[in-house]
Amino acid sequence: MNIATALNRKYLRYTTVMLVSLCENNPDCVRVFLLNHELTEQDVQMVRDILKKYGAQVEDLKVRRDMFPPELPYNEQWSIETYFRLLLQDILPDDVGRLIYLDADIIINRPLREMYELDFAGMDLMAAKDTGWSLVREKYNEKQKELINRVLETGHGYFNAGVLLMNIEKIRKKYSFQTYLDAIKRWDYQMYAFDQDILNDVHATKAGYFDAEVYNLGARVAHNQNKTYADMKDTAIIHYTGFKPWDSGNCHYDIEKLWWEYAKKTPFYQELLEEFLDNTMTDTYLEDYIKGLLEQLRVVNGQLNESMNLNQRLLSLLQK
Repeated sequence: MNIATALNRKYLRYTTVMLVSLCENNPDCVRVFLLNHELTEQDVQMVRDILKKYGAQVEDLKVRRDMFPPELPYNEQWSIETYFRLLLQDILPDDVGRLIYLDADIIINRPLREMYELDFAGMDLMAAKDTGWSLVREKYNEKQKELINRVLETGHGYFNAGVLLMNIEKIRKKYSFQTYLDAIKRWDYQMYAFDQDILNDVHATKAGYFDAEVYNLGARVAHNQNKTYADMKDTAIIHYTGFKPWDSGNCHYDIEKLWWEYAKKTPFYQELLEEFLDNTMTDTYLEDYIKGLLEQLRVVNGQLNESMNLNQRLLSLLQK
């Protein structure tokens, strides 16, 4: 199976955890392409050494950062590397016909061969519909609302780009990196979800869909649906979007145990655990969160008291 992921040195350990989970559950031949612009030879060799026992082949795909316009938006959560997947059809070896792209904040918990061999039925790619956009639609800018409305009118959906089964053979014939650059210019660099918006702009009406509950289940979404660690046994891909299991500054939940179980199979486990513990002991996220809730409660109580006083005055007037 051809697998690709994009990373920087900051995400090297987390990406390795993802790749170990992939190889643990897919002992057949796995070929991994590391899209990066800053990994050293030692970094790549370390990944090769860790995955060697699984028989995985690791290839270093260097990307020139100057290929990407300086106007591109990115931030702490979504780094410049998120755009690297837009180059896949241009830089992958010619013998790659299909490929799974995986974000680093993922755990693979079951074999992916069935997903890998899905019939494209003439589509450019297959992905999971991203239903979460409707929950925060008011946060989106006009350009993304326009895109989503246009896609919905065709009977398709907006997809999440963190897990993609890509028909590289077909994409290579129809598109190039320039295709995406042209789309970015049309957006005037105002993407809300960065390259995910661009991929949807270009491919949404030519995308098929796989079951998100199996192949791209949002861990936080699952938790909010009262699903637990025990419910993950039938899920092949768990996606830790938003807050990460290794970050201290958020509220944690038991589905994150799965990530730590695979982290334990890497040489970084003790280091990651100590970092998490140290950061948790000094982190003020929960304290600040509770203070915020108390302040909201104070405001609501004030509004409630004002409302009660107003009701009492109205009753007094009516009684007269």
